[in-house]
Amino acid sequence: MNGSVPLRGLPIPERWRRLALPSLFFAAVIYYEELFLKLYCFYSLSPVGMLFTLLFTLPVALLLGLLCGGLPPRQGRVLLPLLTLLLSLWIGAQAIYYHLFKTFLTIFSLTKMAMVAGAFGDMATMEVLVNWFPVLMMAIPVILSFLFRQRLVPDHPPLVRGQRRRWAVMAAAIQLATMCIVLLCSGGAMSLRYIYTQAAVPALETQYFGMMTQTQLEIRRVLFGIDPDQPADPDISQEPDGTEVNGSTPNRSGDHVMDLPFDTLIRQETDADMLAMHQWFSQREPTAKNQWTGYFKGKNLVWIVAEGFSTLAMDPQRTPTLWKLSHQGFVFENFYTPLWGVSTSDGEYVTTTSLIPKSGVWSYSQSSDNYMPFALGTQFRKEGYRTMAFHDYLYDYYDRNLSHSNMGYEYYAINQGLRAEDVIPADDLAAGRIFPPSDEMMMDTIVPMFVDEDQFMVYCLTVSGHLNYTLEENIMSARHWDEVKDLPYSDPVKCYLASQIELELAVESLVEQLEAAGKLEDTVIVLSADHYPYGLTDEEYSELLGHPVDPIFEIYENTLILWSADLEEPVYVDKYCSSLDVMPTLSNLFDLEYDSRLLMGSDILSDSPELVIFADYSFINERGYYNSSDDLFTRWDGSETDLEALVPLVNEVQNRVAYSASILDTDYYRLLFHSPTD
Repeated sequence: MNGSVPLRGLPIPERWRRLALPSLFFAAVIYYEELFLKLYCFYSLSPVGMLFTLLFTLPVALLLGLLCGGLPPRQGRVLLPLLTLLLSLWIGAQAIYYHLFKTFLTIFSLTKMAMVAGAFGDMATMEVLVNWFPVLMMAIPVILSFLFRQRLVPDHPPLVRGQRRRWAVMAAAIQLATMCIVLLCSGGAMSLRYIYTQAAVPALETQYFGMMTQTQLEIRRVLFGIDPDQPADPDISQEPDGTEVNGSTPNRSGDHVMDLPFDTLIRQETDADMLAMHQWFSQREPTAKNQWTGYFKGKNLVWIVAEGFSTLAMDPQRTPTLWKLSHQGFVFENFYTPLWGVSTSDGEYVTTTSLIPKSGVWSYSQSSDNYMPFALGTQFRKEGYRTMAFHDYLYDYYDRNLSHSNMGYEYYAINQGLRAEDVIPADDLAAGRIFPPSDEMMMDTIVPMFVDEDQFMVYCLTVSGHLNYTLEENIMSARHWDEVKDLPYSDPVKCYLASQIELELAVESLVEQLEAAGKLEDTVIVLSADHYPYGLTDEEYSELLGHPVDPIFEIYENTLILWSADLEEPVYVDKYCSSLDVMPTLSNLFDLEYDSRLLMGSDILSDSPELVIFADYSFINERGYYNSSDDLFTRWDGSETDLEALVPLVNEVQNRVAYSASILDTDYYRLLFHSPTD
């Protein structure tokens, strides 16, 4: 029969019905779920993103239609709702995961799911129950696929010879054509070609190409060992005018540089990628020493990375110690704590290494096999300090037992130097309520372990501010509920503020014990967040701000506490800076030897250019802010942007991301500081 059968107004030749009907169904399902995911996670749709998501949806839909329609009808009718269920589960899980962690679930994250589920399985279950709306939206296609499976996979007409092959060729042709179009899109400061081939940023890939394509790109990277985060301009052996560059930039006296064998490495290197690394690092402008260099030399240091800490949690009445330390030391008026992609340990990695995490791996865990000479534990140990690190949670979570020992610390956590009863209130422990542990109890326990040392450098990672922010799931919120219950906020916001009171008590305990031991005047206290409290929704965070939060930049504004009792008056710093800059700033203040060219942040107190880098390649500097989602740079003064002047800035961000990953992958510091045999 050569007639046509109408489907929603579209005439379909009858001999193609067996493949066309399920393919059209899958195209509608995938595109519907992709658009829902974008709206649910990013609150907007761009015409470019909608177009390319549709184009990349078609090949997947054709192949799935081929799977269902190419089988005998009985089997195809079983497979169609099953595949629809798997699609809905994957995209729905991404929506819920993003709502919880503000990042997407990666293939690497799935390989570590057993550890995360063991620690936070109940929390994940609660999140699914709370996020009933995306679950409902994802259930609709599954229900439709079951109800209409017989119509979507008809008995007749039978497939003819070669029909399956032609259908598969059509899917491949559309895929290749769409890829070619993307590869031709090289315009703008952040091109679609760069996002597709090199950036490895799940949020950008999803916004422009859809979750199914993002998943394909990551699977390709994992299976074929494709290394993402490539430099924006691999050929950096030449100046812009084409002249060849030989050797490194001469070292000036007064710079934070070390005598490293860049010239020798450049002459001997045969690998193009490694040669590019040597040239890029050797030619970077180093950070100059300044009036603050060595200001704290010889003092002790207690360095705290606080779980979910935010400026908005501080209050002169509820958190007087945090308020005092944040207003009477160095006051950084434009400090940010960006959120990174794979795990919350990425925020800790950025703060303590001044490197940008590599997409798709646990960077801190991977660094445990690398030589990390600039880690403050290693640096202070060389100066004769006792260096210790503490965490009031499981000692091997995120492999911290490996990474933190490698950073030069004696590492203590639950089941390694600390007991559960040291950090969990007795009544909660007896009742089986164990999360999150108490920061105050940890501080009461650990300070006597180091306070009598002649010189100490201590690193603490807290946990009391961890999500979820409910009385049932957060024992610290329940512990301090009476202090916040009358505040004019919703219950999750009040529970968050209650959890931060525990951090206040921990810092208060630290200060009191240092003062009692006569060590307060000789100790510097530093505190910043690993990330903002993403356990709050944007609407809940807006309650604290008093206005709708800007989720692109404003939500990451935060506080860096850098305090010493002998500072006579506050030191105000209006420079744009971030957690990436904390480690080099401390290295300068304590006059530690380091090479500023090998770090991706810089000493905030120096005259180095301002640059705050975000996980999606957006950035802020002294001139304005760049949003990679729309490829637009907005100047603070409102003037027009010169694209030619913007491209080098975007390239600089891309290179810092790329070479951070290269340092991690190649153990680059070991190569610079040791011979190959070492």
